[in-house]
Amino acid sequence: MKLPKNLQLKKIARAAGLTATLVLVLSVVTIATAQEIQRTFTLVNPTLEHKLNPGDIAEGTTKIINDGSTPLTFNVGVQDFIVSDTIGTPNLLPPNTLDTKYSAAAWIGVTPATFTVNPRDKQVIDYYVHVPLNARPGGHYAAIVYTPVVKTGANATGGVVNAEIGSIFYITINGPITEKSIISKFFANGFNEYGPVKILTQIKNLGDLHTKAKGAITVSGLFYNQSQSLADFNIFPGAARDYQNSFGQTLMLGRYKAELLASYGVNNNLPLTATLYFWVIPWRLILLLILIAVAIILGILYLKKRKKEGELEPKVPVEEKPEAVTPQAEK
Repeated sequence: MKLPKNLQLKKIARAAGLTATLVLVLSVVTIATAQEIQRTFTLVNPTLEHKLNPGDIAEGTTKIINDGSTPLTFNVGVQDFIVSDTIGTPNLLPPNTLDTKYSAAAWIGVTPATFTVNPRDKQVIDYYVHVPLNARPGGHYAAIVYTPVVKTGANATGGVVNAEIGSIFYITINGPITEKSIISKFFANGFNEYGPVKILTQIKNLGDLHTKAKGAITVSGLFYNQSQSLADFNIFPGAARDYQNSFGQTLMLGRYKAELLASYGVNNNLPLTATLYFWVIPWRLILLLILIAVAIILGILYLKKRKKEGELEPKVPVEEKPEAVTPQAEK
């Protein structure tokens, strides 16, 4: 039997309300579950640096802190890594895949290999470094990698991304090395309508050891002179690193000179220099101002011409009407 139209509408409204309530409950449950499985932790020593000779042994400790509300279990290992992009991202490598020229994973041991950290607690990790007698002078790189162990099963709820974090080793082996870096890019748009103007600097390390470029970029032009330091980045052997600097404000005008003066190396005595020029001309704004000025000038000339024509125009004499004569009465 077909229900009346008003009953059908009420039924649909109830179903819609029930569906909305169910969606809201599921959303709350999802948010609560996500909050329950949040896992946050902090590395006390994200970088570990050692300067050693072939055959040396070094020891040390690092820590990891559980900032979350649930216990965390980690597996710990050591892996080589490389940097292949221009923003310094370490890419972990499987065992025995990195050229021994820069590898250090086989030199490093850690203990414990597995541990659990309670909420708001910390775990101390001991490590040792044993450098082979035939180690090549220069930079060698590896990372202590902490992999969270996520328990899954019938009682597990939600989903967890298994992230890896690590403490990076910078190990320098003493001996004769090659230090060589070049400026592979020093670029800004040659013509800009408005500022600020972005300058891209890229420095490539062709040497045997990680390095840092220390220096500044100076931009000078019409009523403008400003310097900015390069960011404090490590550049790994065989890798390039990008630096971004921004100069000026919205309204700029004229030709500008950008000059990079920097240095690098163990003794920070090897030079890096580059120069470029760029223009900033707000041409649309200038064109608009010119058109406004031309319009004003034409308007003034037009008004002057009208006024002059008005002064030269001959005046038409006004005819005077004779006075009406009132006839006098005859005497």
